[in-house]
Amino acid sequence: MADPELHFIRDGIHTHLALPAPKLLALVPQLQRYFSNCQWIRVGWGDYRYYGAEHQPFWLGLRALFLPTSAVVGLLGTDDLRETLSESASLYCISLTEGLMDSVALFVSRHFMLDKFDQLIKVRARTCGTQFFKSRGTYLALNTCNNWTSRGLSRAGLDVHPLLTFLPGQVERAVRENGYLPIEDQLPS
Repeated sequence: MADPELHFIRDGIHTHLALPAPKLLALVPQLQRYFSNCQWIRVGWGDYRYYGAEHQPFWLGLRALFLPTSAVVGLLGTDDLRETLSESASLYCISLTEGLMDSVALFVSRHFMLDKFDQLIKVRARTCGTQFFKSRGTYLALNTCNNWTSRGLSRAGLDVHPLLTFLPGQVERAVRENGYLPIEDQLPS
């Protein structure tokens, strides 16, 4: 059996992790309702009001960075991660042991906030299929989506420094320094 794969995605100012759907669904069965028929779940984390909002004015982004705010987890289910990428996005594949993949899935699962009925708290959905759920944690300049992604990569065994990775380029550089290249760079010409 092949080692499980974790994917890292850099898309503009945001970074994501993509996990095998069964791993995350086993830990958060409430997600079955939204993602029962997909191979991968792309996961991101961000400010409650800004991340995933249809309208993202500059002032709202500044507010997210400089005032402690609530957070959301954004999820997109897919069978082909490449189909979900923008033209400028980079996709990396990281082979893990089962234990490390379980550690990443557990890290992600612990960020979902549940209501008193043990249900997910859905915040919004985008027309592209991304679903946003209330998350544990506080978003601010010292705890951004990029720090969050770095913590997930650290759980995957990569040498990353989550407290020092505020920018998407820093996270991507850490992935490269761990020996990984974007998938398109690995394809024969």
